Amino acid sequence: MIKKLFFRWILLVIAISGITSAYAQRQTGVWVSNDAELLLTDKVMMYFEKQSDDCVNVTLIANDVTKESVKFSKDSVIRGDIPADFNFEFTSDKNVKVNGRKLIKAEEFEMCEPYDMPIATDKKSIGKRLSEWRLGTIIEFDEATKDIYVEVNTPKNMFLYYILKDTNYYYLRAARIENVNEGSLFCQNIRLMQQPAASGEFTLYFSPRNKQDVMGKIDINLDAFNPDACYSDPNGGIYWSYTSHTPNQIVLNGCDGDTYYINRRLKSHNYVQEWIKHTN
Repeated sequence: MIKKLFFRWILLVIAISGITSAYAQRQTGVWVSNDAELLLTDKVMMYFEKQSDDCVNVTLIANDVTKESVKFSKDSVIRGDIPADFNFEFTSDKNVKVNGRKLIKAEEFEMCEPYDMPIATDKKSIGKRLSEWRLGTIIEFDEATKDIYVEVNTPKNMFLYYILKDTNYYYLRAARIENVNEGSLFCQNIRLMQQPAASGEFTLYFSPRNKQDVMGKIDINLDAFNPDACYSDPNGGIYWSYTSHTPNQIVLNGCDGDTYYINRRLKSHNYVQEWIKHTN
C-alpha cells in the first residue's frame, strides 16, 4: 500500500513538473476550443475541460498559493489534486495542446507594471474606464479554511475560481465582456455554480459553441441598457447599465437588486497581484 501511494505521489510530482515547465515559457493569453478553454498569465493557469454534457473539469495553478482541480458534475462536485495524467504543451505561437485537446489562441494580452489608472472624466470616458479599471489578477487564499478566490480580467474575458469550503459554495466561470459608455454586456460561456446555502442554484453550463462565443464579435443592443432594470438577451447576455460615476468609481445596475461598483485602481493597491496592459 505504501509503495502504491509513493508511486502515485511520484506521478503527480512529474505531472505538475511538466505543467510548470510548459507554463514557465510565460506565454500569456486565452486559448479555446469547443470543449476547452485555457487562461495563462504570469501567475495563473486556469483550464476548463468539458468531459461530457454532465461533467466539466477545472484545473487551477496559482503560483505560490495552490495547485488543484475541481470535477464538477450533476452528481457531485469534487475538489482535489491535479490529475496525474494532466499534460500541457505549446505546439506553436498560436496553438496549445492540453490533455490531447488542441486549442487556438483567442486573445493576446500583455502584463505590465502597476500604475495609477486614469480617472473617469465624463460620460464619454465610461466605456474605456470600465474596460481598464477591471483589468488584472486578484488571488485570495485561506490556508486554514482552503477558501479561495481567484479573479482574472483581461481586455476581452473575465475568469473566476471561487470556493467557500464550509458552505460548499462553488462558482467557476469564463465569460466575455464588452464595455460601452452605456454600461457592460456580460456573456458567460462557461458557468459552474453550486450555491446550496442561499438560492439553491445548481448550474452546469458549457457553451456548445464555445470557440465561436470566445473568438466571435459581441453584438450590443444599446437600447437594451436601462439604469432602472436588468435585461438579459435571448443569447444569455446580461446588460449592466450605467447609473452614475465619480472620477474614481462607476456604478452599474445589476440583476436581482445587485449594484456593481467599479473602482479605479492605483499602483498602491496591493490586492491586485498582476496588472494587465489596457488596449484601446
